[in-house]
Amino acid sequence: MKTAWIACLVVAFTACKKEQEPPSSGDLLGVASGSPPAAAPAPAPMDSTTPPALLPMGITWEDPPGWERVGKSNPMRKATYRIPRAPGDSEDGELAVFYFGPGQGGGIEANVDRWVKQFSDVPEDGVRRADRSANGLRQHTVEIEKGTFSSGMPGGPTRPKPGFGLLGGIVEAPTGVYFFKMTGPSATVSAARPAFYKLLDSVKPS
Repeated sequence: MKTAWIACLVVAFTACKKEQEPPSSGDLLGVASGSPPAAAPAPAPMDSTTPPALLPMGITWEDPPGWERVGKSNPMRKATYRIPRAPGDSEDGELAVFYFGPGQGGGIEANVDRWVKQFSDVPEDGVRRADRSANGLRQHTVEIEKGTFSSGMPGGPTRPKPGFGLLGGIVEAPTGVYFFKMTGPSATVSAARPAFYKLLDSVKPS
């Protein structure tokens, strides 16, 4: 009988001791002890309606010496260059760099066709095309030595400029397609051709 009474005292003492133990640090924070930490919220995907001017660039390149970067004339351009005119030409050339975002801007063929159709008075063999690569990126080029260029924004009024040339480069990068389009008097564009291809050779993912 005495042994049973002692056993009851031991059980009661043990129960009281457990009730006096402090809660775990997890319980103090309002988190059940042993539960995994809450995952950090995933970054929100890029809004497809982000204006092109605010989209980050996914490539870099080197500016050719003597080419001047000027203010962007419209939000779709990521860069604009003034190309110094060749002796005898009445105006400078221009290189515009366009980027519309991942999956935007249309296909390669559609853009080349649109560029070519901005010219008239071009012989059938007056359009030269080639595929190339630089720094692991596929590139597509188009050249028109001389023709009448319809200057102006798509869908707006145009101004015919005879004796103009075109150098175009379309670069496929992981972040999307980038468009490099140079137009200007034929001699100016021809003189800028080596620098244009040197620029394309320098394009690489950023």
